[in-house]
Amino acid sequence: MSFTKREMDLPPLAAQLATALALGLFFAALGPFGTYADLTAGMRYAYWVGLVLVGYLNILVAAHAIAACAPRLATPWSLAWITLASALPTSFVVAWVESLLRLSHPVPLSVFPRVYGSVAVIQLAMLLFLTRFRPPAEMLLLRKRRQEVQAAPVLDTPVPATTFARRIPAHLGGELLALGAEDHYLRVVTPLGSDLILMRLSDALGELGPGAGLQVHRSWWVARNAVRALRRDGARTVLVLCNGLEVPVSRTYRAAVRAAGWPLPGSTPPHSVERSV
Repeated sequence: MSFTKREMDLPPLAAQLATALALGLFFAALGPFGTYADLTAGMRYAYWVGLVLVGYLNILVAAHAIAACAPRLATPWSLAWITLASALPTSFVVAWVESLLRLSHPVPLSVFPRVYGSVAVIQLAMLLFLTRFRPPAEMLLLRKRRQEVQAAPVLDTPVPATTFARRIPAHLGGELLALGAEDHYLRVVTPLGSDLILMRLSDALGELGPGAGLQVHRSWWVARNAVRALRRDGARTVLVLCNGLEVPVSRTYRAAVRAAGWPLPGSTPPHSVERSV
């Protein structure tokens, strides 16, 4: 598989650019911070679209720089650090543009903290939209983390050796329970928690092979040793995993679950599975 397909994913990048452009157009139409009265329509749209795109570029740079130093970006604090880091260079650009368009002189240093604060608010708003109001900032990374591709996790329990095992983030251990597709990302679930990696579910299934578990839904794969019970929730069939996570089983995959005899012995007897699926 080529570097472009494995390390970069253009659809998320295109979606992020579209989000930034939409925010730029929104701010241009709204005209905050006096830009509606001080600038013509053309200048106002060029001002906001240009500065929002510059802010987005600085967000990407900050996210990659912080990811290189921090063990993970899947915390709300990562958004704060990216906001503060990306707002600084963006503020200098805003000050330069303001000096050209509205002040006719450089922005005084005494005003710069106020500029930085206003820019930080815009950067945070953009970050929330780019991450879909979810704390993990991993989706801002245009390349997979090096540790997700090369790090060899310490396995907590014996599991089939697969190519995919190298992709499990080190802080999650090596006992894979489930995989869930989220847009162009993959949520890796282990007993230690979950995290996102940039990968398609179909590619992960190819690396896992048929012996490690089953795909039970269009968006879900479950490890064979993770299932503890199977129950019906109205018209839905649900697998209950050992960590309490409930994974839906779609109609398409019920026959495969039935043939596998899930759940594991010791919870629900195999004949119960036949009646439930």
